[in-house]
Amino acid sequence: METRDQKYAKAAYPKVEHQKGKDTEKSYRTVALNFPVMILQSGLTQSIGFLLAKNKAEHQAYLQDLAEILGLQNAKNLHDTVIKSNLRDYQQHTRKTLEAAAWLKRYTQAMLKGD
Repeated sequence: METRDQKYAKAAYPKVEHQKGKDTEKSYRTVALNFPVMILQSGLTQSIGFLLAKNKAEHQAYLQDLAEILGLQNAKNLHDTVIKSNLRDYQQHTRKTLEAAAWLKRYTQAMLKGD
């Protein structure tokens, strides 16, 4: 039986690998490196809403990847699920999202070019 961390790690690797060589690689890297901190500073709902409002390809790609790792179909479902959560579920969504975002960040640091 796999742990949640193992599932997230397996799901995150191909998402980051898919970004290699794209025009948005650098911007995706920036989002991936900053998103966990954004959650801790502003909260999950506000962080997701911020990226949705930005409406740039790299932000949408990151949210889509994150939603799929968490087992949701897309960024809108992720946002809707979080918004409609009670406090206990919101805290659990935050923990799970931080774990998934951490794997995206780790792989991004290792695989994508940065400054």
